[in-house]
Amino acid sequence: MKKIFSQSLQKQALIAMFIGVLPILTLTLWYAQALSKNQQKTQDIYNKNQKLILEYNFVKADISALEKALQNNQLLQSETLQESIEQKWQNTKKRIQLLKINLPDSLFVAKWRQFAPDEINATSKAEEFQRLVKVLNQFEESFQQTLNKRLSDQEAHFVQLQTWFMFGLIILLPTLIVISIFLVNRICQQLNQVESAVSEVGKGNFDKSVELSGSHELQQLGDRLNWLRLELKRIQQQKETFLRHVTHELKTPLASLNEGSSLLNSGLLGAVNPKQQRILTIMENSVAKLGSLIDDLLSYSAASHPDSLHHDAEMNLIQKEVSTHLSDKLGKTDVIVNWQNHDDLKVPYLPCKLVLTQLVSNAIDHAKSNVSISIEEQNGEVLLIVRDDGDGIDINEADSLFQPFVRGEKNKNNNGSGLGLAIVSECVKQLKGYVKWLSVESGASIQVAFPKREPK
Repeated sequence: MKKIFSQSLQKQALIAMFIGVLPILTLTLWYAQALSKNQQKTQDIYNKNQKLILEYNFVKADISALEKALQNNQLLQSETLQESIEQKWQNTKKRIQLLKINLPDSLFVAKWRQFAPDEINATSKAEEFQRLVKVLNQFEESFQQTLNKRLSDQEAHFVQLQTWFMFGLIILLPTLIVISIFLVNRICQQLNQVESAVSEVGKGNFDKSVELSGSHELQQLGDRLNWLRLELKRIQQQKETFLRHVTHELKTPLASLNEGSSLLNSGLLGAVNPKQQRILTIMENSVAKLGSLIDDLLSYSAASHPDSLHHDAEMNLIQKEVSTHLSDKLGKTDVIVNWQNHDDLKVPYLPCKLVLTQLVSNAIDHAKSNVSISIEEQNGEVLLIVRDDGDGIDINEADSLFQPFVRGEKNKNNNGSGLGLAIVSECVKQLKGYVKWLSVESGASIQVAFPKREPK
């Protein structure tokens, strides 16, 4: 059985058709052939019955004619007439023999032999033929019943054919339905395996091997997906190594640039004229922007690393750290941030801190006056919802905003690395949860949900 289902889907379908459809097709062809034969036989019996009825009527007429001829010849004593009578009787005997041959086992022939013995001939008296006429009239109903019985027997045979055909369909159709349901269910299971494997690879779960069982095509697809998983895992590791290397290598010269610009601004190396001051300001802003980009790259690298899940912390601690981190940004705006926090709730420290930092920071950038953050536990899940009263997002851009370095049309001119929501997406993958935009009348609302972990 396992060997059969390891074959290609095409071969499985052919085997299922052979098992389920071929018996029905064979039964149908048998019934069509038997029906054709039955109809032909019925037609032959009908034609034969008509011929026998004519022969029977001819026999009756001939014997009546012979009776009258014998009566006349008793008076005339004509040799010519006698010869004609003998010739007529020979023809009549042939008709009678034909009736006997075509109705060998019938009640009519049995009674005929009993009441009309073969000793009668052309020299018999007219009274013998008169008795034959009476016998024929007496047995006419029995003769007709014999012919009708042949037709009724054939009709009964036709009904029996129909019964056997329906009985075969009653047995084979449920078998075909069961086989079809089984095959469709098995194909659906195999397709679900593919969907699940592709989904896992799409979510970035590269550690779990892809194993697809079933048809030969699916096994080949599983091998290719497994190869793709390993390639993506290798590329991800190279990306993380590259990001860590580049960001750390940039930190040192960036710190030197920052210290140098600060030293020049302090005036310890001499007075700075207005033109020089403008250049120093541009340098400081560029250094700050580059530092923010490096921090985001480090956060993005940390978000995609499984080690980020090892440490848990209470939500009130994460709230304090996020508020402290964003205090400078809040000091430059009139936006009010409202926290609705589940203080005793413990969550993975680093991914949740990165998620809240990025989402609250984005909300502050786009809000007009208010940002609200709600954190609660519901049905075994932790729900983080961040809302702002800004201009909202374009629904057509919603999904693409979670890709690295992708920014919406409204944010093209704003400062930022384009990594904020990508960091959120990577953290959510590590948490085995999901992130989605909520439908609101104004502003923007984003929800992050992930399973609550049991205390260690």
